[in-house]
Amino acid sequence: MIKRVFYNAGAQILGKGFTAGTTLIVTLLVGRSLGPAGFGDFTKIFVFVGYFYTFSDFGLNSIYVAKSNPKNEAALFRVLVSLRLVMALIFVALTLLVGFFLPYNAAENTGFGPVVKIGIAVASLTILTQALYTSANSLFQKKLRYDLSTIAAVTGAIAILLTVFLISLEGASVIRFAQAYVVGGIVTVFSAYLILYAKWQIFVLPKIGWGAFLNYLSKSWPVGLALILNLIYFRVDVLILAWVRQPQEVGIYGLAYQFFESSLAIPIFFVNAIYPLLANVYRQNQRKFYKDVKFWILMLFSISVVLSIFLILVSFLIPFLYDVRFTPSTLPLVILASGIPFFFLSALLWHVLIIFDRQKNLVLVYGAGALFNLIANLIFIPKFGYIAAAVTTVVSEAFILFLLIVIVLAASKLKTANSYNRSQKTVDL
Repeated sequence: MIKRVFYNAGAQILGKGFTAGTTLIVTLLVGRSLGPAGFGDFTKIFVFVGYFYTFSDFGLNSIYVAKSNPKNEAALFRVLVSLRLVMALIFVALTLLVGFFLPYNAAENTGFGPVVKIGIAVASLTILTQALYTSANSLFQKKLRYDLSTIAAVTGAIAILLTVFLISLEGASVIRFAQAYVVGGIVTVFSAYLILYAKWQIFVLPKIGWGAFLNYLSKSWPVGLALILNLIYFRVDVLILAWVRQPQEVGIYGLAYQFFESSLAIPIFFVNAIYPLLANVYRQNQRKFYKDVKFWILMLFSISVVLSIFLILVSFLIPFLYDVRFTPSTLPLVILASGIPFFFLSALLWHVLIIFDRQKNLVLVYGAGALFNLIANLIFIPKFGYIAAAVTTVVSEAFILFLLIVIVLAASKLKTANSYNRSQKTVDL
């Protein structure tokens, strides 16, 4: 089990290491070309569009992994892709509609200006590409072949890097940089589905089946809603910053957050590799399951501490990697890096609750976290800016981890008691 987890997580981490390297170069090119204010507009675009990535995700992959088997995996995958495509088209239209009405104060230069709104319209196409790539990942996860997913991601990252590089030479603008991500998304999707066909002869033709769609959504809505609530508290700080502070502050915080967000892919990679195996162990041997969970808690915590220290050291290189205009990004990155262990452990406990069939508890946990985060950001960001945003992010995740621990412990005790009662009845018989 451990070898398979580390192989799949390792493949993803190597891929993420490469894509993080390309992202670093991309942010260098974008940041140097546009400066803090322009980078702030760039951040606004993709934070807003990023909300709709999660809306179209909606936790459907975890349902596919749990319900599919060798006999029905191709048919269920076709339904999954079709459902995601329909959802993505709806969310593209919604992005365009909501984006048009986003607030803008020209006198104070706060909010979402005309350039940002055009950029949102361009970047909305990445909702489609992200939805299709996320769907492909469900099959890669089911078959424990994240190395193949990594190939597609790396190919797309190279396409983005080359496009951004050419744009930076010919005439940089926020809108043209947004176009680069559309190009990268198309390349990623093409690569992923080419691999699916070459490896397993799976060729997906969309098929509308409302009954099958509703069956997916009826099972995934607790996870999907929890993901949305998670994102609300995770990135609402940037929207509030954009609303009440200057674009320069959004750019400074956005740069720090980009480093931080890249690091959070690591626990996701590990947990994605662990989840199918833990789910299988849980069905066969619950005592071994709890032992394995404890092992991965210690393992993920150890990795997270090392990563926190690494990011803190990297933060002091920002003035040299970019320029002195981005020096203030150092402090928010140090604050965010200190909270990485909370994010690692909550990612694992999230999936433990899914294994316990306690998805609905996730809605309560992340609903409470989103409410706490929103209130704290509304109170403190107008006064303290991006520093308040960084602190609130860390404190909110600590609060969520505490709630997850309480619920997981309660659920595990209940299941242990039920198991004991069943065994006693068997003995009595």
